[in-house]
Amino acid sequence: MALNTALQSLGGPRVALLGNMNNNHFAVARFLRDRGMDAELLLFDSEQAHFHPSADTYDLDYTEWCHQLGWGEPIRWRAVSDRRIRDDLAPYDILIGCGMAPAFAHRIGRRMDVFVPYGADLLNGTEFRLTLPNRIPSVWAAVASQRRGIREAHVFQMDETNQLFESLWRRYAGNESARWRFGPPMVHTGTYNPEAVRTVADRTHWAHVFEEVRTSCDIMLMYHARHVWGGPADDPNQKGTDRLLRGLSLFRERNPDVKIRLVTLEYGDDVLKSRALLSELGLDDVVVWLPRMLRKDLMIGVLLSDVVCGEFQHSWLSSGVVYEAQSMGTPILAYRDDALYEDAYDELYPMMNGRAPEEICQRLDEFRSDPARHEAMGATSRAWYEREVVDRALDHYCAYVDRAAKA
Repeated sequence: MALNTALQSLGGPRVALLGNMNNNHFAVARFLRDRGMDAELLLFDSEQAHFHPSADTYDLDYTEWCHQLGWGEPIRWRAVSDRRIRDDLAPYDILIGCGMAPAFAHRIGRRMDVFVPYGADLLNGTEFRLTLPNRIPSVWAAVASQRRGIREAHVFQMDETNQLFESLWRRYAGNESARWRFGPPMVHTGTYNPEAVRTVADRTHWAHVFEEVRTSCDIMLMYHARHVWGGPADDPNQKGTDRLLRGLSLFRERNPDVKIRLVTLEYGDDVLKSRALLSELGLDDVVVWLPRMLRKDLMIGVLLSDVVCGEFQHSWLSSGVVYEAQSMGTPILAYRDDALYEDAYDELYPMMNGRAPEEICQRLDEFRSDPARHEAMGATSRAWYEREVVDRALDHYCAYVDRAAKA
């Protein structure tokens, strides 16, 4: 469907969400459309299959306002013409993007209204790294344009985070862009809330497995982040998965009569390492492995679990895993350094905070002793997401678009 002819007449400025890593902008687009805004999602040619809109919804309404671009990948920088980029973006008044969106906007003389980095676009998309010789002209040209495009963006949106990414913000955006110190609402709560997910459970692939696990144990944990661990400590991709598995081993050793199960996915470079560690720890009968799956399928597991496990290597205030747990009202077990975020929020969402295996074991023991307190923790965390992430972000987006309309 041609971009120029597919636009819906919702009124007001037309907003393009460029890129959909982690399904972030599909969620934002739905929230904006819920508020009556003419927002559409433009997919880059480099999107991963499990981050396609069809992976994150139970209906087909998105086909009317989500469109596939033929560009976005740095190695194709020289293969796409300026005219094609310009024509694809011409119908839109406001550009909100992630990935290499700043690079392509800068290339045709447009400024991003809001740049919302997801991580690698800020860390690797700005780096003149070695690659295949025939790719260097395209990739390095894209990097140079990405650096300029980030600095030109009117708004740089990124939650308070660790020193690595704060230093990248200072280096590439600094004071040139306004800083919105909160993340995008990555999970659409109109689609994902306990009531809604229960009604669609029979339309998902793995509900029967999650339900079998639920009925077979006293405590059900879910870990659906990537299995990445054992690498350089300062690598932002490291999840600290081994810390969780060792903490689970301690808990089982100290509570042999408690039936605990961990559901996890075959997702990440270190799945085989995790399997080997589980065997070494004698936990093969505790862990249920499922294939990597789509958000719309895994959310029933998030709902049925007692605890959702996040990351244990680095401190992250926000992530897809965190927001998925919050939308379901399920308490989160992860590592968080509260000192990093004390200036950004009056209060943080409650969580089961632990990093070392001993701490993780202790948090699980606290859950065993008082599950009702943790259920309330999940409900409070869900309200925090609605207030501090969803409402806060949407109020800023809508105010920005309103100002642009009046300018």
